[in-house]
Amino acid sequence: MIHGSGLLATAFRDQCPDIGHWTVFARGVSNSSETLSAAFAREQDMLDEVLRTAAPVVYFSSCALLNPVEGDSAYLAHKRKMEARVLSANAENVVFRLPQVVGRTGNPNTLTNFLRDRILTGTSFSIWRKAERNLIDVDDVVVIAAELMRERTEQRVVNIAAERSMAMPEIVALFERVLGTSANFSLQDRGDPLRVDSTLAVSVAARLGIDLGAGNAERVVRKYYAH
Repeated sequence: MIHGSGLLATAFRDQCPDIGHWTVFARGVSNSSETLSAAFAREQDMLDEVLRTAAPVVYFSSCALLNPVEGDSAYLAHKRKMEARVLSANAENVVFRLPQVVGRTGNPNTLTNFLRDRILTGTSFSIWRKAERNLIDVDDVVVIAAELMRERTEQRVVNIAAERSMAMPEIVALFERVLGTSANFSLQDRGDPLRVDSTLAVSVAARLGIDLGAGNAERVVRKYYAH
């Protein structure tokens, strides 16, 4: 069963409608800037109901938990709490941590939609010079996650991410190339590298014919934003 109606849940239904006895929980708080306790409580209630009635369960968390600067936000504190609930509820449950998932969505809160909109409208924005982000195609996430579920991975927390993270100025430059226009942005001397161990996901992807290496980010951005 697949719980949710957003980008990830829709991709699962389209590509992997038959996930066997697994329950995929792909709903809840999607805005990483969320601070309202009521929103976090709603997700917890929904997740607790699933954990009471189903196993094994897949829960999607965030690779941003690995970022020492951003790891104390309300959103990430909530994600840590939900991970703990999932892992303690059943020994077969797994957590897949995701970076910046890219796909076709009208959600203006995603990093890539934000950059596209600001660049195309010429609206000024600010980025952190040293901050890094990791881009991955939602279609690749689904295929890799489904393979890990079929393999019954012994690793209960898995980072499904590209091989390397990119500095924000590099990502903006990529969007400028793809969109064919210059961005109106300023740099703040802030941020830290995002170090994500994606060894398992990259290995699985390679077996499936998916290259999460150096050309991944440009491939993904061109797929969803070149037109």
